[in-house]
Amino acid sequence: MTTTNRSTPYMVLGIGAANGIAVGGGHTCAMLPDGTARCWGFNHWGQLGDNSNFTREIPVPVRALP
Repeated sequence: MTTTNRSTPYMVLGIGAANGIAVGGGHTCAMLPDGTARCWGFNHWGQLGDNSNFTREIPVPVRALP
């Protein structure tokens, strides 16, 4: 994970293509073409959906989508 502010798109390790991106105050999630999602960033309240409260520097699979 980087804290560098960027004004142009930046390739995220583990995300080759995405159909959509959602961002929060300190985390980001990508919807992948196969219908799965991966999230990374701060996870103090479990917002990454990986059944943990650990900050993730690389995208992790979301365990279940509603």
